Amino acid sequence: MRRRTVLAAVALAAWIAGSTLGISAPGGTPRASAQPFLEIGQAHAGFAPTLDGSRPIFILFIGSGARPGEDVEHSLADSIHIVSINPAKHRSAILGIPRDSWVDIPGHGSSKINSSMVYGGPQLLVQTIESLTGIHLDYWVLTTFWGFTTMLNNIGGLTVDVPFAMHDSYSGSDFEPGVQVLKGPDALAFARDRHSLPEGDFGRSEDGGRLIVAALQQFRKEYSKDPSRLLTWVAAGLRNVQTNVPFDQVLELAFTALSVNPKYVENVVAPGTTGMVGGSSVVNLTSQAQTIFHDMAGDGLIAKKNLPPSPNASLLGG
Repeated sequence: MRRRTVLAAVALAAWIAGSTLGISAPGGTPRASAQPFLEIGQAHAGFAPTLDGSRPIFILFIGSGARPGEDVEHSLADSIHIVSINPAKHRSAILGIPRDSWVDIPGHGSSKINSSMVYGGPQLLVQTIESLTGIHLDYWVLTTFWGFTTMLNNIGGLTVDVPFAMHDSYSGSDFEPGVQVLKGPDALAFARDRHSLPEGDFGRSEDGGRLIVAALQQFRKEYSKDPSRLLTWVAAGLRNVQTNVPFDQVLELAFTALSVNPKYVENVVAPGTTGMVGGSSVVNLTSQAQTIFHDMAGDGLIAKKNLPPSPNASLLGG
């Protein structure tokens, strides 16, 4: 019984922080897989972050581009988000890192940041992110597209305020603006859409952040009305979770995340310009991105003066 309770906390922590977002996938219905829906790991072995509110918590969320049967930990990182939690201020920030960002990968020279996982799994991506941003990460969470769709289906879908019309035959998105419940495949299409957005992957990364906020908002709302809904959310992740994080840390992290008000979550994407390296399209992060990294590294939050414009601003009427 104790083990089931702890696994419930693992699943809850991952859901609250939005670990199941922004995964790219081929068309069709994902098939069942023996691989875990979620993997949760310590960014630094033997280091236990303080969860008493004295410092921010930083979690790296990774969407693996692996197809069923492929090595989830050593495939391209298809979505990358840093989620910070400031327990003292009950606020949070989500920072999307474009997957094609051209960066230095420790021990492997310069390459697209998404290839870090191919070379050295989540731990090398952690090192790359820390070297790039100066942010000391505490945890990483990895998921797949089949884990994403399965867990969303298990909770009955996710209520999302779709901000603008989205019609992309590549991802399968076909939405008009407005509040709607997205089941697993539709939420995946929402997360994958880049062709109907003016800034492509930049906009897609921001939409991944929107799903993170939606997950937090829906859980808090459902739990406040009916605490038994906790069991439904927990069951969505109980079936297949893999972690090396001590159980007491996971439990405390879950309740720390619960203290965050979704209204006070900043959702931004590191700004950059597109270019070419050896015939391959890349993203060159700008000096403003470095300013955001430095700002966020301090208290986990981003000052209003440093917030970049939304990559989807033209669709939002901005």
